Amino acid sequence: MSFTNFTIENDGDGIALATWDSPGRSMNVIDAKVMDELSAIIDQTTADTAVKGVVITSGKDAFCAGADLTMLEGLSRAFAELAASQGEEAAMMRFFEESRRWSVLCRRIETCGKPWVAALNGTALGGGFELALACHRRIAADNPRTRVGQPEVKVGLIPGAGGTQRLTRLCGRSVSARLILGAEIINGALARDLGVVQWAVPRSELPTRAAEIAARVAALPADALAWSKACIAAAGEPGEDGYRDELEGTRRLLTTKETRARVQAFFAGALQ
Repeated sequence: MSFTNFTIENDGDGIALATWDSPGRSMNVIDAKVMDELSAIIDQTTADTAVKGVVITSGKDAFCAGADLTMLEGLSRAFAELAASQGEEAAMMRFFEESRRWSVLCRRIETCGKPWVAALNGTALGGGFELALACHRRIAADNPRTRVGQPEVKVGLIPGAGGTQRLTRLCGRSVSARLILGAEIINGALARDLGVVQWAVPRSELPTRAAEIAARVAALPADALAWSKACIAAAGEPGEDGYRDELEGTRRLLTTKETRARVQAFFAGALQ
């Protein structure tokens, strides 16, 4: 199967390399088409018995800048239109389902039964960082261009795809508060020191090291079910209530006039 935003290559050891490189964009961002394709990649690699693990990286200088702000603006506009025509309850339900798509994809990666390794060759922010957090291992390029963080608070939002849950379980409340509440952006070396990523290596070593890690981790479990259970146990409790609370908070924020205004202002500034 061919994709617009991704390419998939399989090496001889059963590791699939998914390279994210959206055409016509200076940076990868999350939009509806990207979500559709990532969903298909999860299906494809999970079903293929020849694939033992997956490495996801970027073909651009940055990994992912987060959600496409035009998509967020469109969701807010659609909510207002649906609320006017069918009532706020119907609008809430539709908006909730649309806004939770990335969260569902991240959860599917986490529980798919095969190890995913995020090879962060550059900046990973917002939903892009949440994708990396949903992977079972993270390795970053140790260079000034590699920076990770959750800047959603700057536009009146919170991470909505598991970031509040996974980051806290991974490295504790103090670090997660720095990145989520303080919107702090950190480099690859500091991310390693704080436990956000497991390795920081020279950029030239990133693809090879990531594939080696995926192959090594894939050799550990006896079967997919055992691997999924091991991943969840290693991360702590699944936190389904926490995921729901996070999504509910995101939904509430996205429907406020204040957040819509901040998203629009941020988008307008980005165009200047």
